[in-house]
Amino acid sequence: MIKTLPLSRRSLAVMLFVFACFFANHPLHAKPKITYEIREVARHQRLVTLSWDVTIHSDKTWDGCDLKISFHDGKKNEIYAFKETIALKVGRNSFSGTEICPVEIWNRVAKYITTLDCVF
Repeated sequence: MIKTLPLSRRSLAVMLFVFACFFANHPLHAKPKITYEIREVARHQRLVTLSWDVTIHSDKTWDGCDLKISFHDGKKNEIYAFKETIALKVGRNSFSGTEICPVEIWNRVAKYITTLDCVF
């Protein structure tokens, strides 16, 4: 004969199982999704002016985030970087700006990497 749990314990067990499954499949705050575009605007003998556009989709409001855009060479070494301190709201956030870097750095860029560090 199979022994069954009283209804209240069974209900509690089912609720705990449902909550565990929900939180395992849906994190409380997903990592913000970042898309970016970096392009050369002007080139001079020793300097390159570039513009950058970044779009971040966030599910949480953040008052202080450091956005870092770094350039890496073919050996995956960081050769140049710049930071912006930004605030995020829930939903789509767009940021843009310009930067100047040396031509010798710009010519060695193989990959761009954006990182977002949100503290508060």
